Amino acid sequence: MTSQGNETNMALWTQVATGSGTGAGVDLPTHVTLSNPIPLNAGTLYGIAMVADPAITLHYTNGNGSNQNYSNANVALFLGSATNVPFTAPVFSPRVWNGTVYYDVGGGGTPSPTPTATPTATAGGCQFHVLIVYADTSAPTQFQSEILAEPNVVSCDLFDAQAGTPTLGQLQAYQIVVPYSNFPFLNADTLGNNLADYVDGGGIVVQYGFSHYGPGQPYGVNGRWITGNYNPYNYSTNLEFNSFGLGTHNAAHPLMAGVTTLNSNFANIVTLAAGATQVAANTLGESLVAFRPVGAHTTVGVIVYVGTDSTQSGDWGKVVVNAGRWLANC
Repeated sequence: MTSQGNETNMALWTQVATGSGTGAGVDLPTHVTLSNPIPLNAGTLYGIAMVADPAITLHYTNGNGSNQNYSNANVALFLGSATNVPFTAPVFSPRVWNGTVYYDVGGGGTPSPTPTATPTATAGGCQFHVLIVYADTSAPTQFQSEILAEPNVVSCDLFDAQAGTPTLGQLQAYQIVVPYSNFPFLNADTLGNNLADYVDGGGIVVQYGFSHYGPGQPYGVNGRWITGNYNPYNYSTNLEFNSFGLGTHNAAHPLMAGVTTLNSNFANIVTLAAGATQVAANTLGESLVAFRPVGAHTTVGVIVYVGTDSTQSGDWGKVVVNAGRWLANC
């Protein structure tokens, strides 16, 4: 697997920083702790990973024998071009997305969200960072644009969930997470576990199709998402390939505020999960939008596939942001 945009999230490396000592480090592709000192290989990326904890300091002795000390930081990345060559730290320029620093690397690591241009948010009310977690043939740029067009959206990033699985820490950088699929997720169980933990912490999930495909299929969001009853719809292997629009709906519900058009030609055919409430149906009489309380929180489901293989138009992005406004009590 290649990393999305070749970015590595610094938070992913906190697990290897367990103390201090000369030569402490990590090989990015395998996450294994290396020997002391680090034997560099030509063209291989190495790094010193650090927890954001002022009590932890890591020391590295470079090829010239001089000490490099790092503290009160998350990570420093280096490029080794030959064995035991001197390092210059850091060799990559950081980017800051949603308050998290990232460094560009040439390979290895775990996929991180692909950033988008940040529009100016509307003054007042909630400000939303949105993450689309997708498994598809290509990035859902149309859907992404629909979300970005909504007021109060600060950013809408993309995570390729065929290539990796977002950690809870990555999810928590966003107020709204939108999973959908057209291909199997890399790890549907871990994705479901992390999304459930994210909702437990107050995060908002709007689950789109075909991530309701199943049960027990890798296209669906599985794991604790299912066993803990977070799914607004019961999963099914029945699919809709006929064109449809917005049918009967509760226009007064916050999820449907300003929603007038919802067109597509791909969807799951599913039934409401226990305790879920339907807010909208499509013109074929199938459920379209629903929500489900789970503990002190609520999840939202939309049965439509919104990726590049569909012919879709309308207010799909508005439904996502409406969910944020409603559940964040904006």
